[in-house]
Amino acid sequence: MARFDCFEIEVFDEFIDKFAKRYVQQRSHVDPAVLEEAAALNCDFNVGALISIIKSQSVFVDPARKKGEVPNPFNDIYRSDLGELLTTYYFEEKLPDRERYIIPLKNISTRERYDMPGRGLDALGYRKESDGSITLLLAEAKVSEQRSNPPSVVDVNKDSLYKSQKIYHDDESIVLQRLTEYLRHISVTEDTVALGCLVLLIQAKQKEKYHITYGCGLVRDYTCLDRDKDFGKFKSSIDEFRPGRVNFGIFSFTEKTIAETVELFYKKVIELAK
Repeated sequence: MARFDCFEIEVFDEFIDKFAKRYVQQRSHVDPAVLEEAAALNCDFNVGALISIIKSQSVFVDPARKKGEVPNPFNDIYRSDLGELLTTYYFEEKLPDRERYIIPLKNISTRERYDMPGRGLDALGYRKESDGSITLLLAEAKVSEQRSNPPSVVDVNKDSLYKSQKIYHDDESIVLQRLTEYLRHISVTEDTVALGCLVLLIQAKQKEKYHITYGCGLVRDYTCLDRDKDFGKFKSSIDEFRPGRVNFGIFSFTEKTIAETVELFYKKVIELAK
């Protein structure tokens, strides 16, 4: 069953603080088990000092913003990452309890380049179903203040939500490759077992035992939002994703534009990382 949600998000201090803190936590994340082992060595290894240094070095100080310039949207890390944060939050916490997903590894934490926006899937997660099957979440996030409805990032651009998700739908060998790569970086046993089961089920083509949700997150300004048209082909051509499921959330900023919100988010992140 498809799900289409649209949320109005009032941009005020509490919202900026909440997601800036999440961002810094994810960017500076270190496996607790590693730190515990280091602390157990009983030497002069200062865990607190190490965490403080990692935190200060984990965020990108944008030279364009330092000069008072507006970064190119295609290279704007903070714009992209805020969209990813909201999308992950939606799938982990905003859905009804039984529909939420576990997303063990945040891409913001593991991105290869700290000075460039992430590439590929923005969130990969799973949910165990009551019948013993497992649902895999493949989620992508986009940000657009374009005034056409839907904006090009939904189903026109080469890397649009629709075209990216259609690739995963039409070729599960790509899903298997993404999943096995992701699995290598998971350290929590329960997550390893669940994702490992998905790998085995997809490889064996036991489609009755797993499901795939094609998840999308779209950040919009309230001034250009169309609550129906902005879902694009995901609503008008939903049959193209069967037997998979579509789950699309739109996050519409009020009070501030996307550009203003990202600027506030950036400033708070830099403040928190000091």
